[in-house]
Amino acid sequence: MRRLPTGINPFRPGAGATPPLLAGRDRELAVADRKLGELASGRVPPRGLLLYGPRGHGKTVLLGEIARRSHARGLRAGIVPPSAFRDRETLARRLALLVEATAPRLTGVQLGPVGASVESVARSDQVPELFLRWAGEPGGPLVVLVDEAQTLSVDAGQVFLDAIQLAADEELPFLLVFAGTPDAPRRLRQIRTNSERAFRRLRIGRLHRSDTRRALEEPALRAGRPFTPSGVRPLARRSQDYPFFVQLLGSAAWAAAEHAGRGGIRESSVREAIVSAREEIQTFYLERFQEARSRGVERLLQPLALAMRQSARRLSDEGIRSLLRSAAPRGTDESRARMIETLSDLGVLWETLDGGWEMGIPSFGDYILDRDGPARPL
Repeated sequence: MRRLPTGINPFRPGAGATPPLLAGRDRELAVADRKLGELASGRVPPRGLLLYGPRGHGKTVLLGEIARRSHARGLRAGIVPPSAFRDRETLARRLALLVEATAPRLTGVQLGPVGASVESVARSDQVPELFLRWAGEPGGPLVVLVDEAQTLSVDAGQVFLDAIQLAADEELPFLLVFAGTPDAPRRLRQIRTNSERAFRRLRIGRLHRSDTRRALEEPALRAGRPFTPSGVRPLARRSQDYPFFVQLLGSAAWAAAEHAGRGGIRESSVREAIVSAREEIQTFYLERFQEARSRGVERLLQPLALAMRQSARRLSDEGIRSLLRSAAPRGTDESRARMIETLSDLGVLWETLDGGWEMGIPSFGDYILDRDGPARPL
């Protein structure tokens, strides 16, 4: 847990913002630490890492933490947006610039669009050679972390997958870490059918309730405004163990207690926080609905939300298939399978490890059912 200044709101809602306490991700970080340990010792990890899950679950935060731990071990590391490597020609130019950089410039760099003042004449057929030079430069083994992996072009994706094999063949200490939404594994399979063997895949889902409470209680206590037991319980419940909501509601509760001049965060401040965060949460739901509309599956949302409410917020495979047969009676089995795939890609549906299905965010179903009726409190 990072050091927190006393008296300052410790919670950080926002895309990719590092929370004060990265609770509930010990398993994922332990896997990453083992791979970083291999890399630091000069061994080539046989597989990269793929972190995937619905938006708002902290995948970008985990990439940042893996980058930080890489630097602490003396490794070169940088987070790469896919826009930096949108095709093979762009990739060749980027790599040509990177291999010309000195090791200190590479360490900790955020790799993004290159300024217009820098020119390169690298050709796309030079990519393998350029990559090997980049990975083999002095300055420590290389960790490349790619966010939003589901948006990778076929050309760029093939290069990254080739990179894993190249590193193994040449015994270059290199680790590739991808992060993306639930459709990232499928996207990588489209790029190369055997991609599942190139990565250790880690599902990034909601927190356990005990970790949610830790993520709220420990930062508030360290920053000098602790939760009372009657305050933290309803806030943890309202967050639904969804990391973005934990930070959003925690920040709102802190601000409400500070405005009231209270030393602790009581239930009254929590009630005020739930009201004040409502508009931002509703906007978040609206954006998810608009994504579903753009993918042509919005008509499925209401029957799905109703079925989830009637079945304790969980459906079996057969329950999902039955729902789609009723909601899309003219569809084929193939088209219904694509609907499930799309709902999963969007993070509306999330398949559990034991084969059940839940909403990616449980209260999104309540939002769908309330769109044409009276608003329900969050």
